[in-house]
Amino acid sequence: ERRVRVQWVEGLPEDDAARSGPEGAARLVEMLADPAERAHHANILIALGLSAQPGVFEAIDALADRPRVGEIDRSTFRAWQALPYALGHLAHRDPRALERLEARLLTDPAPTWHFRHHRGARLARQSRRAAASALALSGLPAARRALDRAGRDVSDADLEAHLESMRALHAQRALELERERGQ
Repeated sequence: ERRVRVQWVEGLPEDDAARSGPEGAARLVEMLADPAERAHHANILIALGLSAQPGVFEAIDALADRPRVGEIDRSTFRAWQALPYALGHLAHRDPRALERLEARLLTDPAPTWHFRHHRGARLARQSRRAAASALALSGLPAARRALDRAGRDVSDADLEAHLESMRALHAQRALELERERGQ
């Protein structure tokens, strides 16, 4: 609980978050459902994704499906930005997270809400780029297939360049994971 309330300069310490047990994850799920904890939702999402405890996908998915209308606040925007990375971590233990990322990459419509100058097509591009990045960082074979499928229908040169770099990152991450398993 203390860990997710800190503003980490280089991101939440992944090793600590991955060691969260069922009780810690249950408390984080409670915090994620609490609007008073909104300022910490981005860190909570990442910690939950890393913990991969039972019930975590449902909590993350519930936050993703929460309706947003009009101008959202900074904390809600930060949580929206963290969501694909939480799913990317969780994908190692829950294939539904990978499916959610692939859907976000391939078919996610432009949000109807906005945050400052972020709106419409710009948010849709951000969503697709983040989903591609999270898939690449997972290093999973199914993630690579999703990245390849996404590249077939891309008409945006910037997104295609990002997908290409994410395929290279995925290959690197897949090798790292293979080495870790071999040790």
